[in-house]
Amino acid sequence: TPQRYDLKVGDISHTTITASKDVVDEISTARQRETAANQVEPSYIFKEDVAGQVMQDLATVLAQVSAVQQYGRRVLEQYAPGDPDKQAEYVFAEAELNYARSLLTQISLADYQLSTLLRATDQQMADLNENITSAVENTLNTTIREGYVNESIQYLQQIIGYKTDIDLLQNVVTPILRKVIRPNMVIDQEATEKLRDEARAAVEPVIYKQGQNIVVARERVTANQLEMLRSLGMLDDDNVDIMMYVGAVLLVALSIAVLVLALYLFDRETLQSPRRLIILMLIQCVTLGLCILGQLIHTYLSPALLSAMMLTGLLSANTGVAGALSVSVLVSALIAGGDTTFGAAMVNLLLTAFISGLLAVGIIRRRPYRQQVLLCGILTAIANIVIILTIGFMTNTSIADVFANALWSAGSALLASVLCIALDPLVETFFHLATPAKLLELSNPNHPLLRRLLIEASGTYHHSIIVANLAEAAAEAVGGNPLLARAGAYFHDIGKLKRPLYFKENQIGDNPHEHTNPYVSAAIVTAHTRDGLIMAQQYRLPQEIQDIIVEHHGDTPVMFFYHKALQEADGQAVDIADFRYDGRRPQSKESAIIMLADTVEAAVRSMHDPTPQKIREFIAKLVRGKLDDGQLDNAPLTLRDITRICEAFATVLNGVFHERIEYPAISPAAAAHVA
Repeated sequence: TPQRYDLKVGDISHTTITASKDVVDEISTARQRETAANQVEPSYIFKEDVAGQVMQDLATVLAQVSAVQQYGRRVLEQYAPGDPDKQAEYVFAEAELNYARSLLTQISLADYQLSTLLRATDQQMADLNENITSAVENTLNTTIREGYVNESIQYLQQIIGYKTDIDLLQNVVTPILRKVIRPNMVIDQEATEKLRDEARAAVEPVIYKQGQNIVVARERVTANQLEMLRSLGMLDDDNVDIMMYVGAVLLVALSIAVLVLALYLFDRETLQSPRRLIILMLIQCVTLGLCILGQLIHTYLSPALLSAMMLTGLLSANTGVAGALSVSVLVSALIAGGDTTFGAAMVNLLLTAFISGLLAVGIIRRRPYRQQVLLCGILTAIANIVIILTIGFMTNTSIADVFANALWSAGSALLASVLCIALDPLVETFFHLATPAKLLELSNPNHPLLRRLLIEASGTYHHSIIVANLAEAAAEAVGGNPLLARAGAYFHDIGKLKRPLYFKENQIGDNPHEHTNPYVSAAIVTAHTRDGLIMAQQYRLPQEIQDIIVEHHGDTPVMFFYHKALQEADGQAVDIADFRYDGRRPQSKESAIIMLADTVEAAVRSMHDPTPQKIREFIAKLVRGKLDDGQLDNAPLTLRDITRICEAFATVLNGVFHERIEYPAISPAAAAHVA
């Protein structure tokens, strides 16, 4: 193993360093090869069609120039017929100059150039046409190389100038030539680059032989020398510190273990969902990468807070806490490792990352809207300042350093909030997440599906509104997601849009089921969950709402048509499985709540004389039926939760079906008499 040196560009070496083996000076070699390539003359291609194009363009320009000159002659003759001296005194008006300029579409002339052209005599114009045409034609018989057009124009000016009025030469000829002259010999880029590659390949690499001096003692180290030492493995930065890598691996493993343990204790839903795990790991990696980039500017420019903000807003508060804990461990150790005051920096980063992360979780959990994220950044920035100042004063750190670190830490919190606002919509859209902002957007009555529901199935629409009110109240009572419950309730019956008249709430006249086989009727009714799922996928609704659509009936049977089939069976067996929904039983609180709300709303609406006590007893009976049927077996609800749900339903429905004052009828005549 060769001896290694701690050097960088500009250092003065205390020893002479020789090559341990032959080594190529890559920088010098590359420089010499580029020099050789730049010295290669370009290869040209002759363009045969250029001459014809130039002469055609020249004829067009000269025709326009002649038209302007003729116009000038008419103006001058009208002003002073046959008197050249008096004509020389004439000053062309602005309108005359503008008209003359309008005749020139190929070239642009200033006022003084136009005046020269307008005063030209017929003889001067004839000489100009002849001289410029002849000179250009002769020049095109030679070569005009790309990159040498200006030289060709200067040559043409000299030739034409011998036989052309000097004023016309300076003011008219030059603009004409600049317009029409173009190269007929253009660079062949492919051939030229091939020649340059050959020139590069012909340059021998600069090689330092084994034993040759690379760096001489008491001389400054150059970039060339440092690169050669690096390629030879003779720099300290090439050391492979196995223990450092072992420590880093153990630290990452510890962070992952902390994350998994926190998820196991507080958020098992994320552990069981591949999609949520992918989002979690993506946000953790992005956060850590941004912290590493920030450390290149300053140790405390570490937006570790981003993880807690995004995970809370996109997944859940528990996931946000777990993410904040794991990121704080990683960031404090990996980022602070490069700081000279390792201990203080590690403690500061650990505390600011975790405490501000917990604060962010609390703020965003209570106010899950994007406009609150910046407020969260401001509050956590203040918290970071307090933490850094407290630890700095306790450790007797320099006051200037403490305040500088505090400001950088506050800046990292504000940066995290800005990044959160920018990145949240991207992740939300890509993974179809049911974030608070997305749910609020879906709850807008102007959503296309809700508009269709109102117009095509108004009964279902109004049913969904009441179910949404029930579901939201119940979700709040049991610690669920009220926004998801409301949005899910709005969309849970969108499948009825396919056959709206087959559902009681949309029927005004005849009931088509009266003339339909009960098996067919059951198939039509139970199909609305499948149809709803298809429509939800077409409109890219979040997965959580798609799950609610599939689960809100579970695998319950449609008892009305089952009993109808029994009546028509004449004693033959009827399989109840033919009348069950083919959805899965509710897996989440929100799905279970909407199943119960859907059942309760439809049943209570059919009650006669609904009193608060009757409503409460009827709700308990309906919910007990779902429990006995096993529909709530997979939902994360306790018996206490179910009791609270029933109470929330009763409160809402008592408000809907409260007793109203019966106003006495008054005849129009009596009303007029009272008036």
